[in-house]
Amino acid sequence: MNNIVRLGVGILGSAIALLMYGAPITTFKRVIQMRSTESFSGFPYAVALYNCLLYTWYGSPLISNGWDNIVVMVVNAIGLLLECCFVCIYLTFAPPKPKRKMVKMVVGVLLVFGTIAMTSFFAVHNRNSKKVVVGTAGMVATVILYGSPLSVIRRVIQTKSVEFMPGFYFSFFAFLGSVLWMVYGALSRDIIIMAPNFLGVPLGLGQMVLYCVYNNKKSHRVENENVDEGKQLESIIVKSDVDKPKCPSDNQDIEMQLNL
Repeated sequence: MNNIVRLGVGILGSAIALLMYGAPITTFKRVIQMRSTESFSGFPYAVALYNCLLYTWYGSPLISNGWDNIVVMVVNAIGLLLECCFVCIYLTFAPPKPKRKMVKMVVGVLLVFGTIAMTSFFAVHNRNSKKVVVGTAGMVATVILYGSPLSVIRRVIQTKSVEFMPGFYFSFFAFLGSVLWMVYGALSRDIIIMAPNFLGVPLGLGQMVLYCVYNNKKSHRVENENVDEGKQLESIIVKSDVDKPKCPSDNQDIEMQLNL
């Protein structure tokens, strides 16, 4: 019975994880339309790439016991494909400075993952020790992933707008997914899966609260900008009317001719 419940929670958690990984599609649709990443941060997507790499490796039979964690491997493999697409789009449309920063992050992610993968495969021979090495790195990556949208929290508070945060659904699915994977880890008695998701619950909840507080501020900001623009345009029109030379009327022309 426990295995059936565990499998059901794992499948549901996988579906939520896919929705979380796919949530930035709307963001990157905007990036493609605007042909610019604007002020969007690439940090959450570099972290998501790292997280997917680690847990795809962790769930594989090379690290886990056979196919015990096939659900973890499959969902993160799909997430890995999505994150690769997002990173490529970001690099295509990002300005030079954010692009260089993103390249450094991606190179760092690949180097760190490569080091962990090589160490766990060649240097560590005990199966449980392999899981500890990869899983510990995965725990850190998961906590950073769930908290990554908070990297722009200062900008959100300053501008009173969540415009450049990852969408609400990313935070919502991160919260829901962390709950399900925490349960999955508890049923599996796998502390490596359970622990980071335990921390993911308050992080996801905090992001949703932040989003709800500042979500409606954008329209007020845009409205104020439009009012300011309207006032500037009005002042320009008034000024042009004042400076415009007055032409003599037809009656004045006739009087001048009679006087002559």
